[in-house]
Amino acid sequence: MTISCRLRVLLARVNVARAERDLAPLSLRQLAAESGVSLSVLTALNTGRNQRIDYHTIDRLLVCFNRYFRVSTADLLAWEHDPASPIQVPCSP
Repeated sequence: MTISCRLRVLLARVNVARAERDLAPLSLRQLAAESGVSLSVLTALNTGRNQRIDYHTIDRLLVCFNRYFRVSTADLLAWEHDPASPIQVPCSP
């Protein structure tokens, strides 16, 4: 199982929306200032180097992105099943 963060995709969508309004692109530094999430955390999420993400961080990012368009947790995080790793279903007693 792999859970990945789609911050890069959402940031690209924001920048398309901003370009349509003749606004400058939103940088990670600006996103940090607007969302309250630290630049180091955003950089780790953007590059896929993060090991975990706090609920508070998810909330702050969703609030910030929802200023531009409707997003949910499913837009920010993606789960992909690794076919080489079988899903184990617990047996009923």
